[in-house]
Amino acid sequence: MNGIFTSRIAHSSLIGLVLFALPASTSADDIQYRQEMAAAVRLATQRVLPSVVTVEVIGTSGTVKGEVAQDAPTCGVIVGQDGNAVEILASNIVLRGTAATILVVLPNGSRHAASVVAKDNHRDLVLLKIETDEQVSAVDLPDQSQLPIGSTTIAIGRYGENQSPMISTGILSATGRLDGIAIQTDARVSAAMYGGPLIDLYGNVLGILIPAVAAGGAEDSTSWYDSGIAFAIPADVIAKKLQRLRDGQDINKGLIGIVAGSADANEADTTIAAVRTRSPAEAAGIKAGDTVKSVGGQLVRRHQEIKQALGSLDAGESVAIVVTRDDQEMTFDVTLADSIPPLDPQRLGIVASQSDANVVVDATVAGSPSDDVLLAGDVIKKFGGNDVGNVDRLRRQLITAESDQSIELKVMRDGKLITKTLTPQSIGGPVQEGYPDAWSSDELTDDSMKELTKNWAIAEIKLPDAANVAAILAPKASKPSKDDQPSAQDLGLLVLLLEPGEKDPQKVLESWKFDAASSGVVMVAIASEDASRWQAKEVQVIANFAAAAMKKAPIHSTAVAVASSGSLAKGKVSAADSMAIAVAISQSETFFGVAFGTDTRPPAVRLRENEPATSLQILMPVKDPIDLPEWIPALKRAGYPVVLGGDVDQQVLLRWCRLLQAI
Repeated sequence: MNGIFTSRIAHSSLIGLVLFALPASTSADDIQYRQEMAAAVRLATQRVLPSVVTVEVIGTSGTVKGEVAQDAPTCGVIVGQDGNAVEILASNIVLRGTAATILVVLPNGSRHAASVVAKDNHRDLVLLKIETDEQVSAVDLPDQSQLPIGSTTIAIGRYGENQSPMISTGILSATGRLDGIAIQTDARVSAAMYGGPLIDLYGNVLGILIPAVAAGGAEDSTSWYDSGIAFAIPADVIAKKLQRLRDGQDINKGLIGIVAGSADANEADTTIAAVRTRSPAEAAGIKAGDTVKSVGGQLVRRHQEIKQALGSLDAGESVAIVVTRDDQEMTFDVTLADSIPPLDPQRLGIVASQSDANVVVDATVAGSPSDDVLLAGDVIKKFGGNDVGNVDRLRRQLITAESDQSIELKVMRDGKLITKTLTPQSIGGPVQEGYPDAWSSDELTDDSMKELTKNWAIAEIKLPDAANVAAILAPKASKPSKDDQPSAQDLGLLVLLLEPGEKDPQKVLESWKFDAASSGVVMVAIASEDASRWQAKEVQVIANFAAAAMKKAPIHSTAVAVASSGSLAKGKVSAADSMAIAVAISQSETFFGVAFGTDTRPPAVRLRENEPATSLQILMPVKDPIDLPEWIPALKRAGYPVVLGGDVDQQVLLRWCRLLQAI
């Protein structure tokens, strides 16, 4: 067979006939088995290859006005023909740019302009249509598929002018992945194979390959794939959805609007911390404090199971949710929606800690809604009539709270339960200028500041699997914070990404030492591996550096931000700014803040809605919203609050970082 084959054993591309490199000690039985397996793969592939096409995208580049660019081709599968109309199912990666033309290249090399019939946004698929008088071969999609875990799988694609086949074998390693929508294989799948079929050894279609895209995106729309894991939408699911797509109906993920009460989705706890405003859950009557018992008849014990049970449902579908409330069991029929009003995260302006089952106010932020209303030592028992329980739950209740609405708090003060009413403040808007008295260094003498700075040191920090040069600025003698016992004295952590070509992070940190020490923020400066650019693979590396730093000092888990020097009012915008955005959004469980310059070019991010559990805020050196970049409203619509930093200097940036822990 003329093509490219990637075996699970060799994991390398071989052009031409499938060959297996055999050691001298290989037995005759092994040789025969491998030969028979290769023959089976060839036969199975030949059944499906006539239905596999190439999809080319020709669009208008955003870098130079009017410049025409062509993205790397991907694949598609012919799923039907009605007269001259041919239907092709492809990955919606072909729609992630602004396409001037989508071309489908048939196996014989003929090119045809394609139109979009409908999109399955939930499963990253798109149905295309071309017109041709050629007779084509369409695949059969099964009504049900029950291939056992461990079965052999074959991923198929095409590439190049000659439409050469690309073939990769693996096993079916998991089902119900990506929150219940995908099956998983360990076949090596490149971006060029997205939209191609995943089949079994008999040539039956198991699914359509989709991008294993990180939550945040990448430097380009084909950068994010894991060579050890690939995902496909099951063929039987596609068969059930195909008629809706043929009818021109877009399909969207079903949203419910409940917020987990536990910080760990795998913890044995299904309590709802908050219900999103104007969400299906609110409309159905579900309330904060309810404990979910089952979803669609499936018993659940943790929020990850709730997410999994809801994950395969589309907008417009209904599901029965059983909850307990005040020791009574209640059932709600919820019709899922395709959208929920975006978050407008709110804050009280307190720094709080956990004491047993109590949320204790450690400090208030000057000028915030809580200033002169709440006092250090107050214990918050109820928020808007709902039990608070823990700091994480209170934080999520604030993040999902409606703006400009007064809230009644039940507070224990000096042994008495009192009521306080205040109106939370939107996080988006002018940067918070106040700072807790316990953190402020404004009253320190010069000698005191010199002594404080002497206790902070700069050192190299290394990771065993990273080539990046990095340095850390932190207190000389400190211990990491315990995650279950946050303290008002916990420090912040700012990860500073250097401009490509800057290779001396220790020198860079020297100019930050005074402000970092006085603000109580540990810093990690990281240079790019390649002197000319930041790379997509470094996103995880940056998160790993942050995790390593958090083991060296008492850092609050939510006071972690990533930034570049471009975020300063006098800073220079570089590729580090774009990288900071990709890192913050894709590593949302690590970073709760991101700062970058106004001239930043946004990365091709696969933007997801800001989540209450890992809410991210953005700081920019802007005084007036009118000066924000034209692409920022898209982030706001996704629920990301934008903080207007004004003339951001080092101290403003660092104080903002530490205040990320404030509620």
